[in-house]
Amino acid sequence: MNCEKKRIAYPLFVMLFLLVAIVFAQAAGEAGSSSNPLATKDYVDREIAKLAAQIGSSSGGSSGTVNSAAVEQLKNDVGDLTRFVIDALARLNDLDKRVTVVENGFVVISMKKGQILELGGGSEVILRSGAATAISGESGTLVDVSAGKDLNHGVAVPVQHLVIAPKGDGRGFKITADAWLIVRGGYTIK
Repeated sequence: MNCEKKRIAYPLFVMLFLLVAIVFAQAAGEAGSSSNPLATKDYVDREIAKLAAQIGSSSGGSSGTVNSAAVEQLKNDVGDLTRFVIDALARLNDLDKRVTVVENGFVVISMKKGQILELGGGSEVILRSGAATAISGESGTLVDVSAGKDLNHGVAVPVQHLVIAPKGDGRGFKITADAWLIVRGGYTIK
């Protein structure tokens, strides 16, 4: 009886190891490239079914069956692992985009009267010319680092002052006269 359990457990272990190796091998390259296409859950499920069928047909002896509950549990575990890896890759890609924005330094932008500059969390901006008023966010104000004070909603933004948006919650500038600004970090012009 113990030998029969080993005969069933060993192929299941090998199948799980191979599936985990495949998932991690796909995660090693750049997601979506021709050398590393993302595997869909349907594809993984089909491959598991193929392996389960091979294990069921190749196990000799009198029983010739595989514990279907164990196979289903392995399918669920591999599906969960696949979703985890795909989510992790998406987060890494998002983080890579954010780091690239910061590494690119300041960007010079021109804005017209009436436009709104909405800043992302941690973004820095300097109003080089023109005029603007501060827009507060849901949980606070902009920080005028040069003056060492908060810029409350509606207050005029001083020219040549470094201003930081601690959170990306709607904080920004309303342009009251055509302006030139330099921005580092995420922003949206509305």
